[in-house]
Amino acid sequence: MAAFTWQPPAVVSAPIVAVNIWPSTETLIAARESGQLSRGEINFVEMAWSSSAMRALGNHAVDTAVLSLNEALLLQEFGNPFKVILVVDESNGADAILGRPGLTSIADLRGKKVGVEVRSAGHYLLSRALETSGLALGDVQIIPLVLPETETAFDELGVDAVVTAEPWLTHLKRKNLPVLFDSSQIPDEICRVLVARDDTLNLAAGALKKLVDAHFAWLDRSRWPADLAEGIHRRENLTTEEFSDTFSRIRQWSKEDQISLLGGETPDLRRMESAVLGHMKQSGLISSDTSSVELPI
Repeated sequence: MAAFTWQPPAVVSAPIVAVNIWPSTETLIAARESGQLSRGEINFVEMAWSSSAMRALGNHAVDTAVLSLNEALLLQEFGNPFKVILVVDESNGADAILGRPGLTSIADLRGKKVGVEVRSAGHYLLSRALETSGLALGDVQIIPLVLPETETAFDELGVDAVVTAEPWLTHLKRKNLPVLFDSSQIPDEICRVLVARDDTLNLAAGALKKLVDAHFAWLDRSRWPADLAEGIHRRENLTTEEFSDTFSRIRQWSKEDQISLLGGETPDLRRMESAVLGHMKQSGLISSDTSSVELPI
């Protein structure tokens, strides 16, 4: 008689979401603080910069994260199976290169020290900015740092320019530093997407849907209770006015927008991604045989 071995059902734990400091993803913090997303459904891990989120996703320490398109393509290159489940926003000036007083253009950066988070949206932005002036990454001295360090890099690291993003961009603008280049000059290329590992999509699709729905539910900032909004402004170290102003440089995509961005025979995200991937291959930011990221089925 054949032996029968009972296999207990797999225990599915709550997906772990890596969230960084970025105005558009404060919707997820709002959903968590309001109680809409309980700890039993979604667990949050806060990471101040994207490279740590990339590593955590690649090491299976988290299940989903918000990344820029170029970061998602790098993750794909490293052989980590995932899908894009939400297009969060497009940066329209919320990522920028700031220089020391006296610098007036990207061409002035030749031979200069530039602080940037390597393999990040900022690294891509710097490469594109240099390209517009006939320069390449090899024409500047790269000083690796992470976004929070951009605020003090001029004084502590002696850099001539930094590549930064909100909210640190606003922090630095308080010092009246010149903006040499920003993401509004390369439309559709600095987009942030929510990606999820394939196995998480298979095991926790319901929880991920609730996460995406919560993001859309909190897009309207006029609905935020005063105490919740105040806490988020403190988290970003911005005044109420400064926080609102960041969204003049960010286009947030609605639930309805996702249909054209992710659906159909020719999703808009494919067009955006094609330009990003093309530059990354041309500039050596990624291997030439890397393919497109996977979209949801």
